[in-house]
Amino acid sequence: MPFALIPDGYKLQKVTKLQKEAVDKFYSSKNIDSFLDGQASGELVKAVAIVVTPIVLAALAKQVDLPDFNVTDFIDKQLEKLPGLDLSSLGQFNL
Repeated sequence: MPFALIPDGYKLQKVTKLQKEAVDKFYSSKNIDSFLDGQASGELVKAVAIVVTPIVLAALAKQVDLPDFNVTDFIDKQLEKLPGLDLSSLGQFNL
């Protein structure tokens, strides 16, 4: 029979399936809120911005026709200059 450590002042009681789902949903939303308020969410936003921005700029560059300036080559050259940036795990994107 499994046991759990329960703080003083709390008691165990049976709950219905709907009550259990409500409690699970409540704590799930609490976990999401605490993640978004934490430091990791800022790092996630930075990582997504680094990966998505060049892709979006390349897609926009394909739409604009500039005769003397190739934006996709410019972006590729700038990405090569960033130290420690390795996007090889993302695969090849063809726009």
